[in-house]
Amino acid sequence: DEVSVELYSKANELKKSINTYLWDEEKGAYYPFDVIKNRRIYKLMASTFYPLRMKIAPPEHKNRLIELLTNHNKFNWDTIPLTSVSKDDPTFQVTLGAYQGNASWSGNVWTLINEMVVRGLFDYDEKELAAELAVKTIYFFNNKCTEFLNPFDGSGNGVLKYAWSASQYLELIIEAIFGISSTSEDKEVIIAPNLCKWLKENSIFLTNLMVFDGIYLDVYISNGKIDYKISDENIKIRIR
Repeated sequence: DEVSVELYSKANELKKSINTYLWDEEKGAYYPFDVIKNRRIYKLMASTFYPLRMKIAPPEHKNRLIELLTNHNKFNWDTIPLTSVSKDDPTFQVTLGAYQGNASWSGNVWTLINEMVVRGLFDYDEKELAAELAVKTIYFFNNKCTEFLNPFDGSGNGVLKYAWSASQYLELIIEAIFGISSTSEDKEVIIAPNLCKWLKENSIFLTNLMVFDGIYLDVYISNGKIDYKISDENIKIRIR
């Protein structure tokens, strides 16, 4: 219909603008853009990976972004990723204690950033990398759903019981790793796990997940084999 055509056109226009004004071909990254001064702001932030979502970044940009993403000297990939700003950027700093505005977005690790990048990697079918980042995020925020983490020692800072971190911690476990979704109309549950190399070598399980009102699901995964138990046998289970 006309509304869909108009929205599609606006989406393409926005996508074109992102790749025209935010992308720097020489540096191989997306940067913020100052619309008043009509110039890029050369601060290398983790938001450079956001255009992976919905494949806004074309394939040739995607490859360079992944190279940047997995460069430990940039965003701490091999230990506690992702630093919100590249470690070699002049603005990089680590905030300890209470939230301090922009400074807290200039080095610390946030679920808010990692979740977006995980989704973008899935959109580009980079399932191994997506699962790896999801697992690292889950591991370091486990029993410590603070506002943000110190990227060097994993200590929690900011608000010590941060609901947004807690909700995305659960989201990454349920949706990103176990790949569980449900449709209320069909009363159907889909299980489509996304396992990185480390997870494939171990057994994992999720129990007492309420998929519908009063209906609970258990899922067990070991050596690539998926077992499940549902409290209502009338619910259809589809495994991908």
